[in-house]
Parts: sequence; structure tokens; C-alpha cells
Amino acid sequence: MPPESPFAISFGDVAVRHGLLTREQFEQCRREQEAAAEKGQLPQRLEDLVVQRGFMGERELRAVQVAMERLRKDTQRESELKIPGYEILERVGEGGLGVVFKAKQVSMNRLVALKVLHKQWAEDEEFRKRFLIEARVVGRLSHQNLISVYDVGKEGGRYYFSMEFVDGETVEDQITRDGALPVPGSVEIILQTTRAIQYISKMNLVHRDIKPGNIMVTKAGVAKLGDFGFVKSRPDIDKALAQEGMVLGTPDYISPEQAMGAEVDFRSDIYSLGASLYHMVTGKPPYDGSSSAVMEKHIKAQIPSPQDVKPGLSDAVVQLIERMMAKKPEDRYADFPELFHDLELVKMGASPSTERLEVGKSTIYRALRIERDKLDQATRKRSALEVRIATLEKVVLGLSIALGVAVVAVVALAMAVARRG
Repeated sequence: MPPESPFAISFGDVAVRHGLLTREQFEQCRREQEAAAEKGQLPQRLEDLVVQRGFMGERELRAVQVAMERLRKDTQRESELKIPGYEILERVGEGGLGVVFKAKQVSMNRLVALKVLHKQWAEDEEFRKRFLIEARVVGRLSHQNLISVYDVGKEGGRYYFSMEFVDGETVEDQITRDGALPVPGSVEIILQTTRAIQYISKMNLVHRDIKPGNIMVTKAGVAKLGDFGFVKSRPDIDKALAQEGMVLGTPDYISPEQAMGAEVDFRSDIYSLGASLYHMVTGKPPYDGSSSAVMEKHIKAQIPSPQDVKPGLSDAVVQLIERMMAKKPEDRYADFPELFHDLELVKMGASPSTERLEVGKSTIYRALRIERDKLDQATRKRSALEVRIATLEKVVLGLSIALGVAVVAVVALAMAVARRG
């Protein structure tokens, strides 16, 4: 295949990284390019292919272009970036809020993950205040299944925070390398991550971006949830991020209420965790399509059966996923003990103790129950009316008989009077 332009390669990487294009869609387009090249044809640009296939719209296309331009500027600044007390070793990732580096904290002689905020956020005065407050709150969190935050600071107009560097890999890395993961190991990772969610929920915090890429697994098998979006509860910043395609919560795992911009609580994190489990045991996220299409499916579409993707999956794990990913928050697990209990049961190969939720039908059932109640009420009214009618009929019949008797009596009396006359 002829060499592809750096822009096209960067476009695909950025689109996948921000959840605007799935890895499967990206690979499909790449295969089409390769097939065209093998026929001696000039391959289409990746940007054109993803639009033609309906994987992305013009809005998502612009979002990637904005992200690419910002990435280019950040890359230029990175070579000049100096944070006192830290030795930057290499770049390891980039998101909607900033760039993450592997670095060495000199004073402690330890490796850290150093996240440097994009300049656009550092120029927002209210954001700076909010970031420092919320970063310090998260910095006080301490749990074995959470990635610890060590330090928060500012240097040369750039805000940063340093976090625990996890010697391991993300769950997303595992899926990319191995495909679908074994159910027992997947459920164990979800169980550990649920402990982290329970811990932060006690402090009235919602993570809002739970996904396989934000769950690290150490070499010792300990799952650690990281990458808190410190500013994701601020409406104007939420809106700004969304306009650039940096949706609040990765589209593949976002809860319906979060996708609609509604208030969220721990049950939103449980939904995202269920979507992550779906990806882990099947090898692919629940829905595919463009970012906006996936979010709409999370809101409205029935959950595709995991067994259609991975036929060997047990009914038990499917039932667990269905409950965690219920469209309505009230249909999900109401408390953590209940969820922990079912996770332990499924990990051992048993069925969840909670009643199975009919996927995609909870809303229909709710509507049917309403209609059934209306029908029952109408039936009761009809029965009552029939009783009243029957009673009236008896009354009328009684009156008719009485009237008939009276008429006969009157006629008989009249005839008797006539005879006497």
C-alpha cells in the first residue's frame, strides 16, 4: 500500500481516541484503502471514507480537525515544557482536558503520571478556581482501587496535577491485544472497580467517564480507576467540550441520562461499568456508529444481546449486564450490596439473585402497565355501571309490574262501576 499522508494517519488516531470513530470502523476504512491500492487505484482519504460510510458526520469531522490542530500546537509546546520538580520522560496519552506524560517526581524519586491541562482551560478564570478546588478534593481520596492524585500546581500559565503511575496496562489494551476477555476475570475487574465507585459515591462524587481505557490493571491483578474529569460537572465547560466532540463520558459507555444532559448519580457510573463489561466479554462496545448515533442508541435503542456477539456467554452474565445497563436509572441496581452480591455469584458461575430485567422492554412494560391499569379502571367502571343498570332494570321492572297491576285494577273498577250503572 502506498504511504498514507501524516494527516490521514493522525486523523484516524485522533478520531478513535476521542470516541468519534470506533477501532473497528477505522480498520474497515483502512482495509478499503488497502484494497484500492492493490487494484492500482488511488485510495480515498480516510476523512472522506468515514463520511461516505456514515461513520461520522460533518460535526464530528470538524471536531476531529479542531482536536488535531490543538494536538499540533500542544506537540510544539511539549518540547519546551518544564515543570519544576518533575523530569518528563515521555507522552503517554491525550484527552479533552489535557496531555498525560510519564514523568519522574525528583523529590520522591518515583514515577508519576503528569497531566498538563490544555491552555484553553488555563485561560478561564472560573475554571482555574474550580479545577484547583476539585483537584484537591480528589487528591484527598484514598482507595486501593483508585489511582491516587499526588500534587496540583501551576507553571508558566499551565496547570497540572501528578498521579500515581500504574505499572500495568488498561483493560482497553487487554481487549485490543486479546479480544474478548474471560468472564471470571472480567467480572473480577468490574467488582474491584465497583468498590472504587462505591467509595467515591459516599462523597457525592460521580466519575462520569468510566470505560476500559480508564481502568488500569497492575501486574499483580489490582484494578485501579483513574482519569477523573474534574470539570465535567460545570455546564458551560460541558457544553464547550461537547461542541468540540469531546463528549462528557465516552459515547461508547455513556449512560442515557448523561447523554441527555440530565442530572446523574452513582447509577450513571453503574451503567457505564455495565457497558464496559459488555465490551470486555464480547470484544466490542454495545453500539457502533458515529458519536451522535451511538449516544442516541444509548438513549433509545435496545441493548444488543451479548450472546449474539459471543454465543458462548452464559445467561447469568447477560442478565447482569442487562440490569446494569437498564435505560431507566430506577431499573438498575438500587444499592451496592445488591450489585456486589450478583457480581460474586456470576464470577462463580451462578445466576444473579435479582429478577431478570427484560432488555429494551422496561419502558414498554411500564407503558403496558399504565394501559393495563387504565383498562382495569375502565373495566371496574363498566362493572359498576352494569350493576347500576341491572338495579335500574329491576326497579323499572318492579314499577312496570306495579303499574300494570294498577292499570288492571283501575280497568276492573271501571267495569264494575259500569255494570252497576
